Amino acid sequence: MTSTPTIHGDVASGFERVADAFARNFTDRDDRGAACTIVIEGVPVVDLYAGDADTGTPWNTNTRSAVFSVSKAVTAISLIMATDQGLLDLDQPVAAYWPEFGVHGKDRITVRHALAHRAGVPAFTQPWDATALGEWFPITDDLASQHPLWEPGTAFLYHAISVGFIGGEVLRRTTGKRPAQWLADHITGPLGLQMTYGVDVNDPNLAPTLRPQDAVGNGVPLSADDTALVQRAMLADGAYGPDLFTAANTAAFLSPESPAANIVTRAKDLAHLFAATVHSMNGARLLSDDAIVEATRPLSYGRPFIGPDKGDVWGTGFMLHSGRRGMAGPGSFGHDGAGGQLAFAHPGLRLGFGYQTVQPGGDADIRAEALCAALRESL
Repeated sequence: MTSTPTIHGDVASGFERVADAFARNFTDRDDRGAACTIVIEGVPVVDLYAGDADTGTPWNTNTRSAVFSVSKAVTAISLIMATDQGLLDLDQPVAAYWPEFGVHGKDRITVRHALAHRAGVPAFTQPWDATALGEWFPITDDLASQHPLWEPGTAFLYHAISVGFIGGEVLRRTTGKRPAQWLADHITGPLGLQMTYGVDVNDPNLAPTLRPQDAVGNGVPLSADDTALVQRAMLADGAYGPDLFTAANTAAFLSPESPAANIVTRAKDLAHLFAATVHSMNGARLLSDDAIVEATRPLSYGRPFIGPDKGDVWGTGFMLHSGRRGMAGPGSFGHDGAGGQLAFAHPGLRLGFGYQTVQPGGDADIRAEALCAALRESL
């Protein structure tokens, strides 16, 4: 057990349990630097930060960090916004907008099912480097040319990096804007958020990701071939080197636009973004009620194509409420990120939640879920 750090920020009456859970994350669960914000009906009810952003550098209100796969939900929000604007139809085949993708049986894969990790192209055909990721088209051409690993519609598997490029290329083909540009023009600009795909590695407000203290998984061991595929999918076939958390502080990870992986932001910006999907923020409501209903329809759950059933439930680009991710209860939608990050919304509560940490955890990490349990007790 470690000493309690100074907790900075504000907590509304009735949400003290969340502040207590946030403090216990430091004393009992090895948090080193973190922030948590909860917004309900446009009003922050929790806005906390503590610890260090880097060795000897205290966390402050401007500290940003990589939130990894929370990026997938941000990209999904952009695609659903474009759908609400009539620029695309998520239930059309990917190939309707990107004809080159339709080869080898992939013509039947819809955009919605691709966002639910059902496309069958979780990795790439060869090792790519950060330059190729930044150039975009070598990656999208690779994905378009592939044979899917399974018959379309029959299985799912987490597409750690590739889902962002699939969704991102559909967004580019239908709106003329890649995810980074859409984010800037339609989300962060109007809402005044600090949130970008990647960042300059020398940004003074960037909190580097630490080495994992407890990142050993507790799932069923995989075969050598299956382990290799999962590693290729997670590390962009080598572009991120042998370890994601080491790569997270390098230009190879932070410089290219990676729509499924490298959003850099603050907990308060995540909370305000997700709040804006379900409630008007700064005069903007990002998603329609009908779009949310469709996006939160469960599409992928149970045992994946490779590995065990970890209890996750996937909708259209979002993780949904499940036994593993309780969030604010049934109806919640959002995404977690490697090492412990979490952001989500709840339509009925008009709620947005954001949690960022620079201390990675593993499958058994309960920091985000402890905050969510405290939130549910407070509602």
